[in-house]
Amino acid sequence: MSSTKPASGIAGTLMAFQVRDFRLYWGGLTGQVLGQHMFQFTLGWLAYEITGSQAQLALIHLCSFAPQFALTLLGGVLADRVDARKLIGGAQLLAAAGIILAALVVVLGQAQIWHLALASFLLGISNAIDEPTRAAFFPRLVPRTHLRSAVPLISMAFGGSRILAPSIAGFVIAAAGAQASFAISVAGISMMIAVLFLVRPASGGSPTHGSLLGNFTASVAYIRGNEVFRMVILAAFLNAAILMGYLHVMPVFAKELLNLDARGLGLLASAAGVGALSGLLSYAWVQARITPRNLMVYALSTFSCALIGVALSSWFWLSAPLMALAGFAQAHFMTTAQVTLQTLVEEHYRGRVMGVFTMVWSLVYLSGFLLNVAGALAGPRIALAGGGVIVLAFVWLTLARSAALRELVLTPRIS
Repeated sequence: MSSTKPASGIAGTLMAFQVRDFRLYWGGLTGQVLGQHMFQFTLGWLAYEITGSQAQLALIHLCSFAPQFALTLLGGVLADRVDARKLIGGAQLLAAAGIILAALVVVLGQAQIWHLALASFLLGISNAIDEPTRAAFFPRLVPRTHLRSAVPLISMAFGGSRILAPSIAGFVIAAAGAQASFAISVAGISMMIAVLFLVRPASGGSPTHGSLLGNFTASVAYIRGNEVFRMVILAAFLNAAILMGYLHVMPVFAKELLNLDARGLGLLASAAGVGALSGLLSYAWVQARITPRNLMVYALSTFSCALIGVALSSWFWLSAPLMALAGFAQAHFMTTAQVTLQTLVEEHYRGRVMGVFTMVWSLVYLSGFLLNVAGALAGPRIALAGGGVIVLAFVWLTLARSAALRELVLTPRIS
């Protein structure tokens, strides 16, 4: 009789890499996300360098958040109705246009805050269409039996790249200027456009019909009728809106509180990136031994406490390991949330449900905006620590008490 134990550790995590199309897609996604978040980080750095204002830095993040938040649900509906490759390709071309605009004004020495805000706005529109479409597209590249391996790998490409991007951008800006960071960003986005011509996804089933509004209201009713979906999405939303924009306030912490330059800022962000990659590589081993509910509760609690520590720290040697711990815990929480949704969702609702969930990434920009505004009013330490306290209270007053999550089991556990 064969063993029913799931593959664990690195071997379990890498199972989906056996599939050619998924390997290609993963490489393209890594380049795309790295490029996009290098771009966003560089815009923030330029805004703070040009104006010296934390409020103006917040404006850059707001300009990306607004269109992404407003249009992501539409992107999720379209993902169940339109060819995913066309949607993803069009979104990447729009993002590239924003990067080229910003690069031109920097090279010409004419960069003003409104140029940066416009580029950020174009990126927000691109992400609104791209993120829910990708979330519905990649499961079509692997057998369903490989999905639990594919989700952590997608999280590794997405979460790891978005956390590593600021560190790479910080070093590139210091060495060769913002225009060099923009050039790398365009190259990364071009990788995904090329991959779309090479992969052959399985059929996604019959396209969803009916009105856009009807499709959306059906997805809302579907989520409301499932307590697991409600709690997972609510926890992810609150965390994203309050705390996940912590990297967007790191320029202030680095420059004003820790007396670091762009290289030092890059090292802080690198610590978070190393922690995130460690968390993603260890996910298969951990999720086979801890229930999804406990993993989400412990990971989100650790993430909150680590960032409270960062807020109170005045020493780089303390802030860096706390950033690594935050990255580690964030990777575990977000991956568990996505594995839960992707495993349980019905196929014909996948684009819309993941469209709702991927609003998390637009809320990260809202978090960056709110943390910077609160920092300008009350100080960056109070803003970040206060966000950590709010999320920590939610975890133990609401998430930890959910009966549906307490009973949830996705994989056989290993003792």
